[in-house]
Amino acid sequence: MQLHRNRERFEQAGVGLAAIGQGTPAHAQDFIETNNVDGLTILVDPARESYEAAGAKIATIGELLGPRVILRGTTSALRTGLLQTTTKGHAAQLGGVLIVAPDGSVPYGHLADDAADNPPTGEVLVAARRAATAASRTDT
Repeated sequence: MQLHRNRERFEQAGVGLAAIGQGTPAHAQDFIETNNVDGLTILVDPARESYEAAGAKIATIGELLGPRVILRGTTSALRTGLLQTTTKGHAAQLGGVLIVAPDGSVPYGHLADDAADNPPTGEVLVAARRAATAASRTDT
């Protein structure tokens, strides 16, 4: 959601956004409608193979509900207005943010260490711009 809110900035950088969820196509459609994210590409991976391939981990109880995680999650929710909704799929599956270049390489990756671990949007945008610039150089 944080990246989607800045979708225009990513598109201006020549980068498209996509989200991979571990639910079903019906869950993805519900997510789109509930969160008003029309136009965001949502892919589903109920078997969580993409999570495993990326190296995303399964959180421990402390990484889901520890005091530091709750504090960071609450602070983020107050700052962004984004609240956790009902979990679909494996409740302890952590995610991340990957930038995948046209050649399949991954010039940037941030895999969550706990449930409140999200990279700053500005950091992802800088990495996306770099990746788009590098990709355009190899295309010419």
